[in-house]
Amino acid sequence: MWVSLFTGVSPARHGRYFGRQPDAGAYRVAAFEPNALKQEPVWLAASRAGKRVAVVDVPVAPLADELKGIQIKDWGCHDPTFAGVRTCPPWLADEVRARHGSDPVGPCDRPRKGIAAYRQFRNRLLQRIDTKTQLLCHYLQEGGWDLFMAVFGDAHCVAHQCWHLHDAGHPLHDPAYARACGNPVQDVYVALDRAVGRILAAVAEGTTVILFAGSGMGPNYTGNHLLDEALLRLEGVAPSRGRQTVQAIKQVYRRVLPDTARSRLGSLGDRVDELSLARDRARRRCYAIPHNDLSGAIRFNVAGREAKGRVRRGAEYDALCASLERDLMALADPDTGQRVVDAVLKTSDLYAGEHLDQLPDLLVVWNRERPITALSSEKTGVIRGTRMSQRTGDHTHRGAFLLAGPGIASGEIAEALRVESLAPTIAALLDIALPNSDGRVIAFEPITPRFDSAVAMPGDRSGAARRGS
Repeated sequence: MWVSLFTGVSPARHGRYFGRQPDAGAYRVAAFEPNALKQEPVWLAASRAGKRVAVVDVPVAPLADELKGIQIKDWGCHDPTFAGVRTCPPWLADEVRARHGSDPVGPCDRPRKGIAAYRQFRNRLLQRIDTKTQLLCHYLQEGGWDLFMAVFGDAHCVAHQCWHLHDAGHPLHDPAYARACGNPVQDVYVALDRAVGRILAAVAEGTTVILFAGSGMGPNYTGNHLLDEALLRLEGVAPSRGRQTVQAIKQVYRRVLPDTARSRLGSLGDRVDELSLARDRARRRCYAIPHNDLSGAIRFNVAGREAKGRVRRGAEYDALCASLERDLMALADPDTGQRVVDAVLKTSDLYAGEHLDQLPDLLVVWNRERPITALSSEKTGVIRGTRMSQRTGDHTHRGAFLLAGPGIASGEIAEALRVESLAPTIAALLDIALPNSDGRVIAFEPITPRFDSAVAMPGDRSGAARRGS
């Protein structure tokens, strides 16, 4: 989502769909580095056009080598790329640390037990919000910016880790425990609301302001941990001996090692898992690959793309898509009869671009009304398993977009916007070109008493599109 936001193009053109993606020519997945993006951020185009820009903690963004302005990366992110703050220009990092210190939270995704641990986590997030607000106001007050872009990751962190304290319907919610811990999710959201107010107070009069909040949160219910077993059974293939051995070791590892030790060994465990999976994947027609828990991801073993491809493009590929959609939509919870899959999406129907082959071939959107601990169908039989994750909250597909500024009348955009529309809209506000975007400039001028849902093409300069952001 974030890369599509700041480049204005879809994953099939910028090349990134997740933090770990298929390694070209192999049956393993590897970390996707920000510098591997195939499309540049909007702020680089603005900088080349002579605009003065500031970019602070935008997730998964590459660090610029040169910029007319500043970039601060990984001062306080949910998922930092570097071990500590990096900046453009490089000398700015020392100034940031001297004036504002270092991130008081650190990596969010680690196990927490006990009331004191959750309270400390909440308090450090509140401290980080306050300090980042000071940091942003400090650089805002320097003035002269054409584009100032900053992101808070704290709502992301707290909702992943503390959703069960907030959501009374969550299976792990304990009312007594929640009363003792308080509601960290609410506390962080309130602090962020105050932070936005403080930042707006520091913004010069007449500035156009965009507020974007994407990938909302809800309970972390997913069937990703069961998907690969379902695919094995649908294909009628048994896992290799190596894979069975690693799975047996993992079960012991999860039972014996404490959460903190597993967290520290996480990357090593992933690498061992990938080595065992590579041989297994090479002999199959399709297999599950890592993705956010909102939806499972399926990669086909395509002839000419994978080293030992078994599925030919064209009619055979399309037939596999159709059969998997039927079979996956038939999956249900064996205990309740409730469906567990909401939709099966073919990525080539959603996106077009030169890097489409780096994406999954199918996405399996889960029904997240309740936890998925089992699934079954006539073809798969019953499959059971529990998701092993310290995240009790996870992303939803909902987001919010607000914009205010001179000449922008009050109103509502009736239809949902594509996230790819944000970068070309920012470019239009700066009166610069952003060619080849997949999104369109959002039209702000009301044609009727309500805002029209149509969007303007990039050449449209009506209303606010002439003003800086």
